[in-house]
Amino acid sequence: MLGRMVLVTDEWVELWVMFCAASGLCGYSWYWCIRSIIFYRKNDYDFSQDVGPKIYWSARGGDDRLLATPKAKFLIAMPFSVLASSFMLLFTVLALAGIIKPCLDCRP
Repeated sequence: MLGRMVLVTDEWVELWVMFCAASGLCGYSWYWCIRSIIFYRKNDYDFSQDVGPKIYWSARGGDDRLLATPKAKFLIAMPFSVLASSFMLLFTVLALAGIIKPCLDCRP
């Protein structure tokens, strides 16, 4: 059976889990990015109002001094999250399609 691609094996479970996680994160990032573009476009790019989830510049979170301003969130944080999650999803799909080979039996 040459040419037949086996989609689920014991070695590919990690790729399928990564695909589910990356696609969820990518969809969430794109949703809020598009929604914020629509919101700020309707308000003539008035960054005095905030839209979307809270984004902190540190992993500690909870401290309002580390909260991203609406303008920084719109211009830096959201495009970065869209770009990063899209690349994660792209490489996962390419690995599942067999175009790039994940290192499953790596040994130093």
